[in-house]
Amino acid sequence: MSGFPNQESAAKLRYICALVTELIDTVTLGVQSSGDDDRTGKHVLELRKLLAAHCKGPYSDEISEFALVLRVGGNMQEFDFEGCERIRRNRKDRYITVDLGFPSRKWRGVSPREIRRYLADIVETGLLCCLHRLKKDKVKVHEAKLMNDFTNVKQDFLRNG
Repeated sequence: MSGFPNQESAAKLRYICALVTELIDTVTLGVQSSGDDDRTGKHVLELRKLLAAHCKGPYSDEISEFALVLRVGGNMQEFDFEGCERIRRNRKDRYITVDLGFPSRKWRGVSPREIRRYLADIVETGLLCCLHRLKKDKVKVHEAKLMNDFTNVKQDFLRNG
């Protein structure tokens, strides 16, 4: 390997690359909000931790990450849709992403249990939308393993709420 001072350095780099690859074989949950949704944040953080702990993949040779993006409506910007929008697949970087709507009417004036139920359901919907798209693209995915792992996440998340 040109550019490496010695074999040990090259081995370290291969090890680091393997760790990074292992870390991104997962389901991630990003959030865009206007900041006034003070009732959703702690639930989203808990759900993220459960996804990271239980949804470890790899679920496909072609997809390293299922990147779910939660669009939380509020005073500054309302995301007035429910379900999935803008499913996008990036072949080069090996991920699939989808926007998930969480309009303010779904978190304002409802119980924490209802917020948690909506979050669990919308993440499940997002995963199913991604799987549908990948099936359409003829990508082999370990669908049963992914959904079984998510079922464990959902049960823990709803039980702890």
